[in-house]
Amino acid sequence: MEESCTSLVQQKDVARRLRDGPTLLELLSRSSLDQDLESNGVDGLVDGLASWVASNNFKVSLLGLDALAILVERLQEHFKPHLVTVLPCLVDRLGDTKEQVRNASQGLLIKIMDVVSQPRVVWERLQGGFKHRNFHTREGLCVCLDSTINRFGAQCLSLNKLVPHLCNLLGDANSQVRDAAMVTLTEVYRHIGERVRADLTRKGLPQARLAAVLARFDEVLHSGHMIAGEGELNGHVLRVSEGILVWWLLCSDGSRGSIKALLLISFNDHFCVIGRLDHE
Repeated sequence: MEESCTSLVQQKDVARRLRDGPTLLELLSRSSLDQDLESNGVDGLVDGLASWVASNNFKVSLLGLDALAILVERLQEHFKPHLVTVLPCLVDRLGDTKEQVRNASQGLLIKIMDVVSQPRVVWERLQGGFKHRNFHTREGLCVCLDSTINRFGAQCLSLNKLVPHLCNLLGDANSQVRDAAMVTLTEVYRHIGERVRADLTRKGLPQARLAAVLARFDEVLHSGHMIAGEGELNGHVLRVSEGILVWWLLCSDGSRGSIKALLLISFNDHFCVIGRLDHE
């Protein structure tokens, strides 16, 4: 059975791929294939499907993505050795001219994080795509990160490694990328809380850009849609004027009932605490 799948996958002719693609999907879906998929011959199958995904014909790409989705679902954690082959292909397809291909790539990335490997591990391989030459790819990774946070939670990621990429994309030449980075950064804030605000003051962002980000944070803060729970920092910007940022942060520890209030100031990218009050 695996030999039949491999022979279909190794076809190079676009017309034959389109003709035989549905048959390939049917073969991969059969329960009798389980034992074959656990053998060592899957490498050739995955390599062949990667070439389908990379095809210039979007219908072939979609067939390849559907086939990989079946393999991911069936192999689950046993698919891990193939991530080194598949993830770069999916990053590239995030920049495809066809929205269907971009969406299918997004969906497969989330499925991989769901059943194959932890989101943190997957994003260690994906983060280089934030510098991809294709703006759709950069935008798509922002959307994918947003989806990852909402699906799995912020704690499953090393956001200290990812937030700097979002900050860089706030100054991207493409407006769609800038908007996507802003939306995703705001989502990070919604899940993590005021630590994100404090961290951004040390990222060297231009003051106008930083002020715009913090204004978005305030909108979310006052909307009542924050997800950050008790024990996270909560605060409010008191002033934004001529490069000076002043705000207070309030941190409560629900387990002990302690309250810590901090008054902070940022001027010309320098950050310091200028007041503190502890109450037990």
